[in-house]
Amino acid sequence: MRAPTKRNLTDQELDLASAKCLAEFHDYLDQSRLSPGSIHKTLGSARHFLVWLRCSGIKLPHVDDAVLRRFRDHDCVCLPHKCGGGLYKRHAPPPPATIKNVQRLIRFLEISGRTQTPGEIETGCRLVQEFEDWGASEGHTPNMIAQFCARSRHLLIWLHRCRIHMKDLTAETLESFFEHDCLCPGKFDGFAARASDYTIYSTRKFVRFLESRGLVPDVHIVRKKPLNPELHAFHTWLRQNRGLSECTVREYDREVSDLLRSLGNNPDMYDAALVREVLLSRFANASKRHAQRLVIAMRMYLRFLSSTGECPASLAGAVPRTGLWRLATLPRYLTKEDIEKVIASCDGSRTVDIRNRAILLLLARLGLRAGDVRFLQLNDIDWKNAEIHVSGKSRRVVRLPLPQDAGDALLAYIEQTRPRVSEQTVFLRSRAPYRPFAHSTAISILVHRALQRAGVDSPNGQGAHVLRHSAATGLLRSGASLETVGALLRHECSTTTEIYAKVDLAMLQQVAQPWVGDVQ
Repeated sequence: MRAPTKRNLTDQELDLASAKCLAEFHDYLDQSRLSPGSIHKTLGSARHFLVWLRCSGIKLPHVDDAVLRRFRDHDCVCLPHKCGGGLYKRHAPPPPATIKNVQRLIRFLEISGRTQTPGEIETGCRLVQEFEDWGASEGHTPNMIAQFCARSRHLLIWLHRCRIHMKDLTAETLESFFEHDCLCPGKFDGFAARASDYTIYSTRKFVRFLESRGLVPDVHIVRKKPLNPELHAFHTWLRQNRGLSECTVREYDREVSDLLRSLGNNPDMYDAALVREVLLSRFANASKRHAQRLVIAMRMYLRFLSSTGECPASLAGAVPRTGLWRLATLPRYLTKEDIEKVIASCDGSRTVDIRNRAILLLLARLGLRAGDVRFLQLNDIDWKNAEIHVSGKSRRVVRLPLPQDAGDALLAYIEQTRPRVSEQTVFLRSRAPYRPFAHSTAISILVHRALQRAGVDSPNGQGAHVLRHSAATGLLRSGASLETVGALLRHECSTTTEIYAKVDLAMLQQVAQPWVGDVQ
């Protein structure tokens, strides 16, 4: 007896298979308690996706995250009558709502067994719960544990959508996760976490946890992706002409490299219409903060091109602005009494208490940024003249007076408890290996814990920057001018300091004019 031969499905059989799939998907949506209108739109998107799969020669078992991204970016020539009644424009990518509906279909395909998956997503909830318990046993704060768990869920979802088993996790796989074009379901801010040091730190914690359970192999996470060599001149210009730090240069490199995929590498072809089209196409799927970063990166890159004569300077004016309004909010600050409570929360004899007290005093008395404290060097302290030398965002070195209590605390830390190592950075980790803080976030976490110990409620600002705002507010209320505050905070533009003109609400109420619409 001859074995049956494998044959391709005919068009009629494909249509019947799609119809059966859509019928079952309709029942699945009914159970999800969606409105009839939402069900109709979701079925139209699902029909569009199935037609595109058929035209692209992709079978249902092979649907994964890469296929969804191909569908999102495809130049649509699908037949209108087969794609939801002509709701889709030809030669245009599907709208974001369609992608969201297709994600529902993909989940249904996974549940119904039509699409092959690693089968490990079911254990994800249990793993995250165990990871949360592990974080609590390690002494991490609830807020930090919540951040850890959010990153771990994102990694598990991405592995599932890419059809990657946890046992096959490698350093290259994690690098792909850090840089992936995120379409994962959930509030991941259009992958705002991409290339973030905090995301890498959280992912490393979770991977180490999985290693301890024997679920993944030993993975060495190295996150220093080389800069785009095509933007070498741009990097040099940012460092030399704008005085930006290496971390900021990397952020611009990432955003501009992404924009160049649509802009192209020929500046002669750039015009106002192209610039606006590229940005507006990305705003649809970007959060407000990500949209800000895209606008800033585009404007900075066009300014660089104009400085080299590759495009007109006026082209930077074509970059659309995001919906942000200056001076629309009040500065976040603590009262003088609360600040003293926070500082007093570190009045202990432990090494970490002495170090943290010195950090808090520098932040509260001089209004330093977390990065200023992190990068402070031993030779930046001028003990003879009671000054410290600080170089902020622009790398412009500024001399600031060192108050008596902050100087005493700094001297106590250096002489009594600072590890005797060759490292020139002032503030080091309290446990071996004695290294500088890996990120400025560590300074903000330190402040957050001090606020909790002191019982100080600061709902609008839990990091180091709230002490910077508090220092400026205290100066103004003691009679200092805006120019003095701007000099202490090292603002390059006086308009940046104007927000502190609103801190005395009682005085503002006296000079405020009555609103013409008030009813007498």
